[in-house]
Amino acid sequence: MLNMKWCSNKPMKILHYALGFPPERTGGLVKYSLDLMNEQISQGHEVVMVFPGRVNFLKREPYFKFGKRQNIPYAELVNSLPLPLIGNIKNPKDFMKHTDSKIFINLLESEKPDVIHIHTLMGLYGEFLEEAKKHNIKIVFTTHDYFGISPHPKMYLAGHDFVDDKKYDIWNNIRPYGSKTIKLRINQLSIYPSLRALVKKLKKSSALMNDLPEQTGWSTESDFDFQELKKYYLSMLKCVDIVHFNSSVSKKVYEQFLPHMTWKTATISISSNNIERSGKVLLSNKKIDSIAYIGPYTEEKGFFEFLKFVKVFESENPNISFFVMGDNSSVDIEKVTDLGRYNQGSFKKYINKIDLVILPSQWHETFGLIATEVLSTGTKVIVSNKMGASDIVPNWLQFDDMCNINFEYIENKETIINIISPGEHFEKISKLYVSLSS
Repeated sequence: MLNMKWCSNKPMKILHYALGFPPERTGGLVKYSLDLMNEQISQGHEVVMVFPGRVNFLKREPYFKFGKRQNIPYAELVNSLPLPLIGNIKNPKDFMKHTDSKIFINLLESEKPDVIHIHTLMGLYGEFLEEAKKHNIKIVFTTHDYFGISPHPKMYLAGHDFVDDKKYDIWNNIRPYGSKTIKLRINQLSIYPSLRALVKKLKKSSALMNDLPEQTGWSTESDFDFQELKKYYLSMLKCVDIVHFNSSVSKKVYEQFLPHMTWKTATISISSNNIERSGKVLLSNKKIDSIAYIGPYTEEKGFFEFLKFVKVFESENPNISFFVMGDNSSVDIEKVTDLGRYNQGSFKKYINKIDLVILPSQWHETFGLIATEVLSTGTKVIVSNKMGASDIVPNWLQFDDMCNINFEYIENKETIINIISPGEHFEKISKLYVSLSS
């Protein structure tokens, strides 16, 4: 048995399980986990990242490949369970296969971590967490999305939000939207980043108005295999000692679907190394001449709702400029300027053109770091009340329907908000680890 011994001023050995490194993996989960690991390393802690890596078709069983990348020591889990990153699950049995615990026992007894921080259940074998519990290693789980209590990370499918659905279970309805496992394995091939870049270069898709009706013909019939997968992930979550909810939204959803869990919890809003400034930030009363949407051009993010809003609002306010940014897909819509994907440098240049950002997320987004990054520049952001980022903005900057937004009030309102710094956030996470030893 490994002993759990540390105090707040003693360096720790922290083993993270996350999705991996850019360019193979992108998104908020990837960025946050890497920021956290780099900060912990700079504070003198010893960090190792375990991540679901490539597929080796010459070997059937999983094994670890060790190295160091972007200053972070890693243990790549070759032949992990599949990752539903570019499609949905169709064959649930492929996602709950068992394996020999020996490779996890060897890893844990070699690394001797004080704590394991799980950022996702994707690709992870249940035996890993079972062995961690047997070795008396405490486990922290951050709720970046809903994968594990849902087969879809956003619990959103075909325009339908299953969080609000008391009748239908997404586990019984996702199979028709699933992809064969071999297709999902493409993102674990070593050539995947190059393949993805080539496809984007050859075929730049166009984001058009989405007029497809929301799917309504859902089934109440139980899908046995998916219900077994649901139990598999539940058994993994039962190994967790403390859950870090990144917002009150994620806390509400997890507790709605797992009402009988007895784990410890902490709700801590997340931060980003991309914020311009922290502490007290003034949101001044300023005329709104430009409005922007920032994020992927997808239905669940509310992109098409934003375009519908522009169509109505522009006719009454012809002098306002509209922008969209955050995706490679092209937008050819009158009165909307498409700024495309951005990096940190171009973001700062673009945000200076914008007076107001609207984030109309249609799913119960667990947080939404872009809201913090925009607010840190002194630019006002109004968010859907489904977003976890609603925790950090006043009520008058939240909405349930874009038709109800009072733009004149927002334009004339001035307030000071407090932006938590990455350092402050990471200190709270350290205290969370320490609390596990008491």
